[in-house]
Parts: sequence; structure tokens; C-alpha cells
Amino acid sequence: MYGQIALTPRSLEEYLPIVGRQRLDELQRLARPLKGLRVLNLSVTAFGTGTAELLSSSVPLLCDLGLDCHWQVVRSDEKTTTVNRAMYRALAGGDSHWNDEMTKVWQDYTEMNAGLFDDDFDVVVVHDPQPTAIRSYLRCKQQRRSHWLFHSHIDLSAANSEVWRLLEDHLQQYEAWIFEEWRFLGDVKTSLPVTIVPPAIDPLALRNMEISGEAMRDILGRYGIDCERPLIAQVAPLTPESDALGAIDVYERLRQQRPDLQLALLATSLPEDPKSYPYFEEVAGRVANLPGAHILSNLDNVGDIEINLVQRASVAVMQRSLQRGFGIWLSDALWKETPVVAAPMGGVSRQVLHGCTGFLADTTEEFARHMMYLLENPDFVEKLGKSGRQHVLDHFTLCRYLSDYLGVLVARTALPRY
Repeated sequence: MYGQIALTPRSLEEYLPIVGRQRLDELQRLARPLKGLRVLNLSVTAFGTGTAELLSSSVPLLCDLGLDCHWQVVRSDEKTTTVNRAMYRALAGGDSHWNDEMTKVWQDYTEMNAGLFDDDFDVVVVHDPQPTAIRSYLRCKQQRRSHWLFHSHIDLSAANSEVWRLLEDHLQQYEAWIFEEWRFLGDVKTSLPVTIVPPAIDPLALRNMEISGEAMRDILGRYGIDCERPLIAQVAPLTPESDALGAIDVYERLRQQRPDLQLALLATSLPEDPKSYPYFEEVAGRVANLPGAHILSNLDNVGDIEINLVQRASVAVMQRSLQRGFGIWLSDALWKETPVVAAPMGGVSRQVLHGCTGFLADTTEEFARHMMYLLENPDFVEKLGKSGRQHVLDHFTLCRYLSDYLGVLVARTALPRY
């Protein structure tokens, strides 16, 4: 058995004021033929990722709907954790310097975890690519007891071909694949059914729950942010891919006309790769010499509540660059009626509708122009904010995600097992 994640029970009724009775009744209807279905969700980590956030919210609610839903994390040690991170970077199109030794560690890791698979489930959903070969290492009888589904939460369109070849044959033995966007498959070819299930936010999670203005002023004040002055923010890792230096360039342009402006860069993660340290240090150096600019990170005990508050306090949130992936944290800001100005990368354009929930921009000049317009037009900010919240409610909240997932499970369990 793997590491079983113990989760606090949740009730769908908590979401009644948000989504309404009709949506909850529809979820109950979809779940009716799945009562008692044993579902294992298998992932690499239990926290710190978008996948973990989705599972921590969705698994208890699927249980509330009558499914026997579990979440387990595969076993690993320091060496395999390092290799798993390198595999993730390679599949996401990053530089991982993959080598034969890493391949051997990954194969040993897979075989070891296959030996720990000792329970019966109707459906096994593997949410990360690193453990997907476990199915191939199981005895035939174990393979055939379950429907095996692969849910990719990363963009594979620029995956390292050598690393992808390690997984491809194993993944072709699955029953179906789930992706967040069609384009995330890139040039990958498969005859298997592919279902698109975009990610979602949990409106009742710490990062999105309602917080009083008094608490906002108190907590943000500890970090030097003045809630009486205009604020803009970017929530992202301080890495070249997220272009924090570009966000600073936008801020410097804006301050020429709005010297009262503040900037908050919320670092969702700090550099793990030594190659990223010089970039982080350059960002920190620039911020240290800029009045009104702040870096908030986990070194300052910054977490979901602080992200929540910064997004609520900001006139607008920007995302300078997102080469791949969905960037669902932008929907967090839109849910709080905060417009977003973002580069049209990955899944951003499905969330940021130009002129409706925010603006799409490519250059520093475009970012600065749109941000200045928002700073000078509070009525338009309010209009975008209401539109953004409604867009998220319609397309990117947890109840919509549950509806999609129940549909996948109904479709797959209606078929014979492999």
C-alpha cells in the first residue's frame, strides 16, 4: 500500500450558496450510478502542487456523493524525488539533463512501487506521469481488475523526446487519457479515448474564501503593503519562465505616472535548481532598490491566505509569461473580481477574455498601457471584476470539475475492464 492521504470530510451543501440547487442536484444525478465505486487517485506528492490542491478538494466531495474514493501517494526517497522532479521538468519542456542513471533510478522506483500495489479498486487514476509505468509491472490479474486512466496535469507539447519514449509504451496500455487542453498533447499520437477536463479552483479553499477588510489591512501591513495605496501583483515562481523581471519593468513604467503605486511579487516557490539562483538574486536586487516593491515568499511564512489578500487588494494582477500549462491561479484572482493582464500562453486565453475579464498583452509597453488604463478607470475595473467572477463560476469552479469527472467515470465503467 502507498501513503494514504487522510482528508477532512466535506459536504457539497457547503457550495449551495455559490452554485445553486440545480447544479448540486445535477451532480447527485450523475453520481447515482457510481455509488460505492472504489476509485484510487495516485499522485507523486500530497501538497505544493495544483494536482494536490485539486485532489484535496475533490476527493472528499466525491466521497460525499457516494463514491468510495481514495488518494494515495507513491513511495519515494531523496534520490527518486530528485529524478521525479527532473522527469517533470523534461516532460514540461524544461532542461533536465536526463541520463542513463536517472533512467535506472526511475525503473527501480517503478518496480518497487508496483510491488506495493496490494488492493482492489474499480478505477485507478494516475495523476502524474512519473508513476504511470506501475501498471506495466503488475501481474496480469492485477491489471485486469481495474480501469486504468491517466490524467495529465502538465503540458506535454514540448516534452523531451527521450523521456517521453520511456513512458509512451506504458501509457498506450491505459484505457483512456485526460488532459486539460487539446494543445497540451502536442504531437503525441494515440488511438485511446482522450477527454478534456480543465482544472478548477475551490471557492471555499483558504486561497479564495472571503476575508474582512480589517484582516486584510492588518496582515498585509505586516509585509509593508499599504492598503490605502494602489497595488498590482504577480503570483508566480520567481523564475525566467514567469518573467518576474518583466513584471518589474512594467511597474517601473507605471510609477513614472503613479508614484504612489505598489508592487507585490508573490513567489509561489523558491529556486530548487542552482541555475535559477542568479535570476532570483537579480529579481531580489531590483526589488530592493524600488520604492513600494515587495517580494513575499514562504521564507516570510507567506501562504494561501496572503495570496488571497494580495489578489483582493490589487487593482489588477498580471502574468508576464507562462510558456506552458494552464495557470489556474489566474482564475483565483478573477474569482475575487480582480482583473488580470496576462500573456496569451497555455490555458490563459480560456480564462482571460480580452476586454471582458481582463486584457491579453505581449510586450512591456502593452502590459503597462493596459495596467495604466485599469488604474485610471475604477468603474471599468468593477465591470471587468464582475464579468471575471461570473466567467469563473461558469467554467472554472470545483463543481464543474466534479461534473466532468463523474462523466469520465460513468463512461469508462460502462465498458468492460481491460
